[in-house]
Amino acid sequence: MVPLEFEQVEAIRDHDELVEFLCNDEWPFHGRRVLAPDDVAAMEFSSADVATYWIVDRHRPHRQVVGLVRLLDMSDIGEGAPLFDLRIAGRHRGCGLGTLATRWVVDHLFSAYPEMHRIEANTRDDNVAMQRVLSTAGFTREGRLREAWGSDDGRWFDTMIYGILRTDWASTGASSSQSPV
Repeated sequence: MVPLEFEQVEAIRDHDELVEFLCNDEWPFHGRRVLAPDDVAAMEFSSADVATYWIVDRHRPHRQVVGLVRLLDMSDIGEGAPLFDLRIAGRHRGCGLGTLATRWVVDHLFSAYPEMHRIEANTRDDNVAMQRVLSTAGFTREGRLREAWGSDDGRWFDTMIYGILRTDWASTGASSSQSPV
């Protein structure tokens, strides 16, 4: 298992690193496959509603960022369900990091917010790898929204909706694949 650390992003301090990470890779299952610096400048990384974390592989001799996770709708914790945006760098995909990061998200949110009842996740219907990650991490497929996910090339994809309840998480023994930040 790859030992990962999750470091909270500070948007101002980490701006250049965010631009480098997000603009120098392709994101085939997001709304925009390729991001420009202006796209990154328009994204929210730290607020009452958003918390962002670098995913760092600490097994390497030098700090290496392998991904980024944004926790969204954080102001909705008591009454609703936060979502998350997970981006694993292209050269690190297919190595199990998405599953480790998703388990960390679940453990972190349910441990840090005792009032949280559920976490939601959405992915495109053609993102089979993410669907597998969500299932492995304990999420249940709850629905499908037809042609609800637009892409920058004008195509529309179905959105697959997943959720995990606190009771689901608790029944698995609160998996703790990684310790919280």
